[in-house]
Amino acid sequence: MTQPAQPPNETSNLSMVQLKVLLQSSNDEALEGFMHGYSIGFAAHQFINIMIAPNQRVEFLIAIAKTYPDDWKRTIEILGR
Repeated sequence: MTQPAQPPNETSNLSMVQLKVLLQSSNDEALEGFMHGYSIGFAAHQFINIMIAPNQRVEFLIAIAKTYPDDWKRTIEILGR
């Protein structure tokens, strides 16, 4: 059985309380959709943070070229046009 959301205190804020209430009142499909979207957003945020670090984009492209050499060669051909 779910418990009602608690009012804001020093360790929580209004947005968190509202999110808890919303999640508790959602059906399974809505919750699954939220979790799917959240996980994609979180992963994208992590990826972007990594890609802005020095030399990371170059390292990423090198890894792609090594992992998928045929796709990499085709990409270079297309970009060279």
